[in-house]
Amino acid sequence: MVNVGFIGLGNMGLPIAEKIGKNIPLKVFDIDHTKILKLENKNLLGIYNVKNLAKECDILFTCLPSSEEVDNLLFGDYSIVDHLTPGTTIIDMTSGDPNLTRKFSLELSKMDIEIIDAPVSGGPKAAYNGTISIIVGGTNEQFERISPILSYISKNIMHAGGLGNGHAMKAGNNLLNLICRLATYEITSVLIKEGIKATDVISIIQKSSGRNYTTEVTIPDNILSGKMHQGFTTGLMQKDSAIALSVAKENQTETPIGKLAFLILDEIISDYGIDADMSNLALRYEKNTGVQIRPNNKHI
Repeated sequence: MVNVGFIGLGNMGLPIAEKIGKNIPLKVFDIDHTKILKLENKNLLGIYNVKNLAKECDILFTCLPSSEEVDNLLFGDYSIVDHLTPGTTIIDMTSGDPNLTRKFSLELSKMDIEIIDAPVSGGPKAAYNGTISIIVGGTNEQFERISPILSYISKNIMHAGGLGNGHAMKAGNNLLNLICRLATYEITSVLIKEGIKATDVISIIQKSSGRNYTTEVTIPDNILSGKMHQGFTTGLMQKDSAIALSVAKENQTETPIGKLAFLILDEIISDYGIDADMSNLALRYEKNTGVQIRPNNKHI
């Protein structure tokens, strides 16, 4: 039997680990041990020493905030590479930096360890529902080899090309998502000020050519519901958008809309903090326009 481990039980990592754990035994670790203590899935075995987990795995999933944490895990403070067995495959589901992933691969290959990037997109709700998108960067052989275990998470598994392309694709997707969010709040504010109800604005756009993830999920589920929590922070969006803009710069491709969106996001972070939920974008537009987007909410 193949021994599988999973490191990182955050907003995305936990539901993903639970999906895998419904099909096969899975050993899990998180730096926050309280998350391990709360596990209820009997197939999820909590390991409290990450180096012990590394020793026991043939396949190791990582789902961390950024490539910097992956670097620290592999080569830095935790240095689990010294405890991994030759032949181990690391599947990195972090929304990471493609260049750092390629750098990791060069070092790991010296130890007969391979890394494949497989970031996910769709948010915690899609992760729990098993409909999340998995974007793989690796060879055709690697893609075919890891697809069966990825299918425990979701059937939406896509091959973006070579190593690092999964991370590049995820970063580009998130920058586009940021642009769409900002544009949607902007136009929604205009139409509400015109006298159209927020619920009608969103339902009509959702059935029209301007529909996008913000009109389909973000605003109905997190803003109009009053929940104001999507489980994705402004800091993570800033990190992903910066990666996408860096990829564009390396490829000498102009991104004026992306750069503007990044500057607006920076202003929002200045107002609400780097750990604020992305739902706070709605607050920024309410504050700047005097338009009420959220239900039963006083103007800010």
